[in-house]
Amino acid sequence: MSELPSPDLYDRVINRINYEHKLLLLKRKLFGYLAGFTLSLIAFVPLFGRLHQDIVQSALPQFFSLIFSDFNSVISNLGDFFWLILESIPAASAALTLLALTAFVFSLVKVFYFWSEFHDLRHLKMKHIKI
Repeated sequence: MSELPSPDLYDRVINRINYEHKLLLLKRKLFGYLAGFTLSLIAFVPLFGRLHQDIVQSALPQFFSLIFSDFNSVISNLGDFFWLILESIPAASAALTLLALTAFVFSLVKVFYFWSEFHDLRHLKMKHIKI
């Protein structure tokens, strides 16, 4: 006579398959966002340097110096002063730097989220799932 498998064998096998599937998806997502985090960090550093260089080359430092040295003339010509500041902002460098910073922060948040999910799933396996 052959011995019959335990009645909960099917549930354990299905639980193990679901666990491995979730673990695989979490690993893929974690790796993808970690790669995005790394690439956005690599992109942010030179873009920030370029933004700093563009700001120094533009007239922005002189405009801010003018605010503190001759505040009355700035107030009397406030509209023109703000238009000059807007025109002297290096828009392309600022936009690219903000885009890289946004991608960096977004991917960092996602890495932390999926890392905690991964840790919780591994902890759940060790403590609660009977596999």
